[in-house]
Amino acid sequence: MTDDLKKLTTALRMQDPAGHVQADPLVLSATLHDIIGNSAQAPQKAERRWSRRRWLILIPVTALLAGAAVLAPVIHPGDVGPMTLGPAKALAFTRNGDYIDVRIVDPDADPRRYRQDFAAHGLNVKLTMEPASPSLVGALVSVSSPGRMVVFHPDEFEIQDGTRSARIKKIEGGGCGNHWCLAGVSIPVGLRSPFEIIFGRAARPGERYEVAGDPTARGEILEGMKLENWTVGEVRAILRERHATVSDYYKASTSNDWTKYPLPARDVPDGWYVHHVGGGDVPNSVRLRVSPQPTFAHQAEGAAGYPSAHRP
Repeated sequence: MTDDLKKLTTALRMQDPAGHVQADPLVLSATLHDIIGNSAQAPQKAERRWSRRRWLILIPVTALLAGAAVLAPVIHPGDVGPMTLGPAKALAFTRNGDYIDVRIVDPDADPRRYRQDFAAHGLNVKLTMEPASPSLVGALVSVSSPGRMVVFHPDEFEIQDGTRSARIKKIEGGGCGNHWCLAGVSIPVGLRSPFEIIFGRAARPGERYEVAGDPTARGEILEGMKLENWTVGEVRAILRERHATVSDYYKASTSNDWTKYPLPARDVPDGWYVHHVGGGDVPNSVRLRVSPQPTFAHQAEGAAGYPSAHRP
């Protein structure tokens, strides 16, 4: 070591606020090995790598060992965005009296992280993520309790387990249009009954939707449109403009199961009317419930002298 380098090292040590920290040689060796190894893997120019290594040598060792918070800004200035130290949380938990509010934070997280987060709060909850259309990504789309009855109330779910029951509160929110969804749930701290919830996540390339939302909801292919009583030909033209398709047609009926009467596309002329638009199970597709006549409400308006067509 030259005299200049000795002087510089001595000066840095005198100004080092962590100078009293005693470095464990094994920890020091592992830390420096990781720093140099990570720097070498970064796709930097050779000249920049050499400059960085010289810089690392001049950083006081005690400052490096003072805490991980020092490492992030010192080692990679300007090369990366904000960093989160420690394991990131997949869920957001907020204590609210005798309840814990649960919301999704990372819809793409590894499912093991969800289990770990719930287990850390002593909750027997299984969370599953299923591919869903854009308006349902990050939204709660299903609740259940294996082997137990779940009773739906306006503001909560009741899990009936023999003579006992537990109530799960709903956290409203989200822009799901006419599709049922929640922003999250509020779970009793002492819940012991198993509880399963499903949140939507973005579909990966080639995946089909397990949960298809309202195609007119926020972020969907027909966002903001009201297509009831438009003709099939008009809706087909709009879908072509948006590079979307009709995956299925169904005959309108009084049945609650509106997919009960499927129709081949060739049997649905452009002059028929659309009664309902549903989401398809692949991106950029919809399902149409159609009829030769407009809906009853529309017919009543026409008979009363109102315009025969409604447009947004």
